[in-house]
Amino acid sequence: MSKIQKLLLMIHASYGLAAVMSGLFLNLYLWRIAQDLTVNALFILLTFIFGAVAFWLGGIISKQKDRKISYQLGIGLTAVFYLLVIILQETVASIPMLIGVLNGLAAGFYWLGFLILLYDLVDVEARSAFLGKQMAVFGVVNTIGPALSGGIIKYFDLFGYNIIFTVSFVLFVLGVILSIWLPKDQGSKRKLKTALLWRLTNRTPIFKKMWLGWVVFGSVEGLIIFLPPLLLFMAVENEFYVSIAIIFLGIIAIFSSLWHTKYNHKEREPYTVLYVWIFYTISCIPLLVSVNLWTILIFLIVNEISKALLGVTYFSFMFRLIGTLPKKAGLRIESLVVREVTINIGRVMSVIALISLYNFNPETIYFLLFGVILIQGYLYKIMITKTENKVEKVEVAAN
Repeated sequence: MSKIQKLLLMIHASYGLAAVMSGLFLNLYLWRIAQDLTVNALFILLTFIFGAVAFWLGGIISKQKDRKISYQLGIGLTAVFYLLVIILQETVASIPMLIGVLNGLAAGFYWLGFLILLYDLVDVEARSAFLGKQMAVFGVVNTIGPALSGGIIKYFDLFGYNIIFTVSFVLFVLGVILSIWLPKDQGSKRKLKTALLWRLTNRTPIFKKMWLGWVVFGSVEGLIIFLPPLLLFMAVENEFYVSIAIIFLGIIAIFSSLWHTKYNHKEREPYTVLYVWIFYTISCIPLLVSVNLWTILIFLIVNEISKALLGVTYFSFMFRLIGTLPKKAGLRIESLVVREVTINIGRVMSVIALISLYNFNPETIYFLLFGVILIQGYLYKIMITKTENKVEKVEVAAN
């Protein structure tokens, strides 16, 4: 890796450690205060909606100004978000939608900036390996972060959450400072042309299916972002035990990431998705029969392997497909914006379904989880679709 790529990974690690320390336990914090899954779901719902809005706004900023601005905005707003949580303390549980808006804007700006930087700073051949290293880094911080957070909460109880949020705030500020050394975008400035991307890709069946695949993937991600740790906490009712479990799951994520980096090459990717989907579906079935510590742990272990491999593998597939678009169109940012919109459509649909089913009968949410995992098999079908990987020629304006 080059020095710039190492710097990007270092900032991402700092952001990831802060996000793992605070993000995971923020959901537990909200649950402990409100004891109502609807509060967590509303927070996540608004995060997803405004995450898509921030991706679109970040796309405009990145095309007309610099991708680094969106990246720094994301880290900075996340720091502001946790500063607000520190100030409001237990009051945050009474305004889950408002804090969800700020969290969504922060996350959207950050991930749009990061993905553009990844696209620009890492060449096509090395991109899949870099994504694997990124997963490994997140696996490491997923191991360190919960250990620190769990130990602090065990000793300080509810006040420990404020300590965690303060440490995270400092790490986010550090990320903003380090990002100053990232290179500026020297490319020509253009308008965001999502309509052009849609017109280009809408003429090719494989692209239509690929965008629909992100809706499908989003439907499961909308639930697994916050539901598994909450299920574990409901079973053990102890943050320290949750942190120990997350450490173990982080180690599993590291090995999954290393496997992806070394063995999950282009020809193997569709079969990776197929096998992961089969085991993912099977792991969810015990939850339909009995929800206890063991069925939750079995699901969590398989979920840790599956969520990363499905997402990164399908993301690599999308990047290769986007590479077949006319280069003079310069649509890399637009492709990320459209991806985020489609994935958030799936996320929002599943969270709304969760809120409705939970208020009707809490036990039905496990059938919803099983359903959204079951339809992930569609990703395999998309990836094995035979295509000539070409898009019909369309006149592309220079600006």
